[in-house]
Amino acid sequence: MRIRKLFKFENAHIVRNCSSERCKHSIHGHSYQIELILEAKRLDHGQMVYDFGLLKSSIKDIIDSFDHAICFWNKDDPEYVAACKNSVRAG
Repeated sequence: MRIRKLFKFENAHIVRNCSSERCKHSIHGHSYQIELILEAKRLDHGQMVYDFGLLKSSIKDIIDSFDHAICFWNKDDPEYVAACKNSVRAG
């Protein structure tokens, strides 16, 4: 038996190495979805493949760390990254 859980979040980034000048320099965002599929040969003692409440609580911190955040390239200028982080704190 299989079950699935869909998680959605919003995130932003800059595509530094693309051919478009606009995308190289502009922060833009996307809506993301992560689908987890769990499979079990037998149900547990609660007659479930897995308890969605436990699943949600164990993945919530990971999803929340990306939701409404900016992902930086590991080669971005450290001063640029610091300026972005400071502007978020100030806002």
